[in-house]
Amino acid sequence: MSKINEFLNELDDYELAFFAKFKLSTYMKVTQSKIKEYLVERNLNESKIERLIAENPKSKLEDKLKRCPRCYSDKIRKNKVEWTNTDGGIGLEDEIAIADGIGGEATYKNEVVCDVCEFWLEDPNEEKPVSFPKRIMKGIWKNIIGI
Repeated sequence: MSKINEFLNELDDYELAFFAKFKLSTYMKVTQSKIKEYLVERNLNESKIERLIAENPKSKLEDKLKRCPRCYSDKIRKNKVEWTNTDGGIGLEDEIAIADGIGGEATYKNEVVCDVCEFWLEDPNEEKPVSFPKRIMKGIWKNIIGI
């Protein structure tokens, strides 16, 4: 069994619906075809996917698990990454990271991503795509700091 099939077998129908909508297109065409075949085997078509996303009962759960704000899955991945985006930051943590960088040491932070729908919960290096309003606010903030 392939690694992707093992992963897909771990998903319930609601998670699989979010996976199909948000993450399927990130795979290569050959893998996408295999995933689409798997979706057919699980009896998930486009309309059922949309219905499952709309009625997701996990959105009403009140447990203590860390969940994705988009799909409410608890399948969260943490990657320890070198923190490189310390530019323009204010605070002790930023100052320490800058000093460590000058000294040749790296500072590491967790990048937290949903395994199901690829939603970024934490992005220390701001690598995920940023919406237009957020880009405007960041530009204004950088201008204020730069004054």
